[in-house]
Amino acid sequence: MIHESMFSRQQVYPAVFVGRSSAEIARRYSQRFKRLADAGFEIHVLAADDGGFDALRRQGVQCKAIPVASPRNAAALMGAYFIVQGVMLELRPVLVHIFSHRLAWLSAFAARQAEVPALFVTLEYHWLEEEPVHLPLGPMALVTSNEGVRAAEERINAVVGYPWRKVMLQAYERLGTQVDRYVVTTEFDFRLLQDLGLVAPSRLEVAVGGVGVDVTRYRPASGDQDEARQRAREALGLPTHWRQVVGWVGPVSRRHGADDLVATVKALRRTHPSLGWVIAPRGTLADGQARRLRRLADRGWVRLVHGERKTDANFYQALDVMACFGTTSTPIDGVLEAGACGVPTVAYNTPATRSLIVSGSTGELVLEGDQPTLTSVLSARLRAPELLRGQGAKMRERVETFFRRESSDDQMLQLYDAVLGAKLVTS
Repeated sequence: MIHESMFSRQQVYPAVFVGRSSAEIARRYSQRFKRLADAGFEIHVLAADDGGFDALRRQGVQCKAIPVASPRNAAALMGAYFIVQGVMLELRPVLVHIFSHRLAWLSAFAARQAEVPALFVTLEYHWLEEEPVHLPLGPMALVTSNEGVRAAEERINAVVGYPWRKVMLQAYERLGTQVDRYVVTTEFDFRLLQDLGLVAPSRLEVAVGGVGVDVTRYRPASGDQDEARQRAREALGLPTHWRQVVGWVGPVSRRHGADDLVATVKALRRTHPSLGWVIAPRGTLADGQARRLRRLADRGWVRLVHGERKTDANFYQALDVMACFGTTSTPIDGVLEAGACGVPTVAYNTPATRSLIVSGSTGELVLEGDQPTLTSVLSARLRAPELLRGQGAKMRERVETFFRRESSDDQMLQLYDAVLGAKLVTS
């Protein structure tokens, strides 16, 4: 353990963690930061100031905001690089861990310029099979119809393919030479990088399920489940005529399945008139998507809650089932949190979801992008509540066995210890 390592006896060890979202970092890594602080590390976080800094600062973490809202904003990314570079050169940290795909290369370069002994990167997805280009509906709707927007998208996607893949192959290979440990979070990505030979085997690690989930926080209520569910729905202020409730937790954007979410809400309303949805957006919610969700809420079909502050065990206890329309790059924290509370998920089949869900046993997986089939499967499961309960219980057992946050943190702390120990001995 890192507490017993040769270097944990020293006074202060600056460690820098770079990510896209401070709220996400606070939710995922607070326990790890506490253990590192107890071992003598001084923790610094560089991320967007989107609501997580207060919680981190209360924990003693030093925070600095960087502009990472849009990957297409080159000026902001350049500004982020100079901030990251300045912090690295000032602190000369012994450990840097990068959690953001869009910040991985610039942060790795900055860390190498500062001669950081131990450099880690965690990538939850890889852009080797290009996701479709999605144009923003709001501005485009001023000059053309929705059909015109989609036609333009199809023309763009027809020419985006191999050139992008070749560029990204080279980029991932370059990143693999810069870091000491390259961590992926799915078995699919682990085998993919092995087969392509992009990362040296000695540097490649897999942490299935990413950081896992805090099973002590997300624990199903004891006693009668129906009574507990009713109390949870009353606490959320859900309409009493909602007999069943479906949940969605995560980013709401076209890239992450917002179109399919809206289509499914409307389709199931016709066949399940007493069904309601609780949607908890995480990350930046564009104005166009916010308007779409508010229109559904005004009809009484949807209840919107804060995706960071309100998604506790009580939130998931109110659900019958979770829905996940996400793509390869969509975070799966909500699936794990729901599973820890004994709530199964019907999801698109992506590398991340199939690492978590055993289809037919702990939930259901549907071909990615096949919204009509996912709607049909979700409808069928809502008509079989006992089957949902059984799948939820099995998912809870699977999460407790394989995806506990303590186990994930143990793995990473041991890797930090091994790399730092070797580097400091040889330096």
